[in-house]
Amino acid sequence: MIKLTNVESINRDAPALILIPGGPGLSSSTLRSMDILSRSFNLFYVDFPGVNGTPYEGDKSFDELCSALESELLKINGTKFVLGHSFGGFFAANLSLKMKVEGVICLATPFTEKSLEVASENYTANKSQELSRAEEEWEKLQDDKSLAKWFSEYGKLYFVRPEGKEILLKDKVSAKFFLANRADAANIEPMLSLLKRDKTKKIFIAGKQDEMLPEAILKNDAELGGFNFVSVKDASHFVSFDQPEFVAGLIEDFMRQNH
Repeated sequence: MIKLTNVESINRDAPALILIPGGPGLSSSTLRSMDILSRSFNLFYVDFPGVNGTPYEGDKSFDELCSALESELLKINGTKFVLGHSFGGFFAANLSLKMKVEGVICLATPFTEKSLEVASENYTANKSQELSRAEEEWEKLQDDKSLAKWFSEYGKLYFVRPEGKEILLKDKVSAKFFLANRADAANIEPMLSLLKRDKTKKIFIAGKQDEMLPEAILKNDAELGGFNFVSVKDASHFVSFDQPEFVAGLIEDFMRQNH
């Protein structure tokens, strides 16, 4: 049900870093700029049902997906860190509460209802003609191709680097997974109080130029969850794509920190 793609570290004793993409429905390809972290981690990229060639065997709840992911990660030996981008941060945070991990890293994850409201407002305010047409096509077809096209037209809402459009346009997304799981975002906010009480070390990384989820909004979410918050210049929502080397350095520093 869940596929893990391993990029082995050049360091034999490296801890594992599990990387979970967002969307929902985006593939691990959207995080592969983090391959550079194989110098410090044994990388495991997650692909959910229907995504990137993974079979889709019916709709699964958030809890079912978390349990399936936990089962896969328990097969990985040694120290583990979990990273989630945007929607993927919900899974990373949940895993940090359910199993032993050394640290959790969230990239631009909208935990609160307020964050989701602001994202919707900014989407509407910044909607280009191309984005409007892609949205109409998606609403009509609701297939993988139209979903990838819609995401690719988000433009500055998602990326500072213009090459980001091609990453999403070519991504092996899953419309079925998106439709079945997007509503879960509205139910995540209560997790923040649990995260704040939990002793697992946490870092939240956001882009200063995120046009959809502004820095101040995400900083508030991070503080509610007890995360150390860092914002990255010249980066938007896909912060690890816009500034891969800088984000990789933050994660490596985080790995070396004590609680």
